[in-house]
Amino acid sequence: MNGIFENLAMMGLGVTLIICVAWIVTNIIRSLKQRANTRTRADIYNRLIDKFGAAQEFIAFLQSDAGLRFIEENTVEPAAPVGRILTSLQIGIVFTLVGLGLLFVAGTENSVGHDFYIIVMMIGIVGLAIGVGLLASAYVSHRLCRSWGILSPTVDKPPVVEKPVS
Repeated sequence: MNGIFENLAMMGLGVTLIICVAWIVTNIIRSLKQRANTRTRADIYNRLIDKFGAAQEFIAFLQSDAGLRFIEENTVEPAAPVGRILTSLQIGIVFTLVGLGLLFVAGTENSVGHDFYIIVMMIGIVGLAIGVGLLASAYVSHRLCRSWGILSPTVDKPPVVEKPVS
């Protein structure tokens, strides 16, 4: 029985490592694409500004229909802080619950063996630490976004609609 649990623990560790490496590679690729996109956009803007001889010509271009379309096409969308906060909160809850579940399973040391107990206890502690860290990160991010005015303080209250007086 202990051999089965040890093999499962090693498989779980292997899957976890593969997921972590895939996540890191995905983030690196996303970052490199974003960096290349930013460089290309800056190069386009620099070439466009160099084409105009005077500021008046550039202002006239920006006020034209073609200039407005150019600006709208190249506008960078602002990051959605609420989405990131909610994602951090969701992942934090999942990691916290998985960590607590693994610690609960590790509490049955007498039935599973000492080696499996240590492995499950370590994974549970790491999972719990990651979950609590993500929950704390979501809380701090929410507080900072509200204090900086990125999120309105009444984000959780429905808007008040005034009825016209007849």
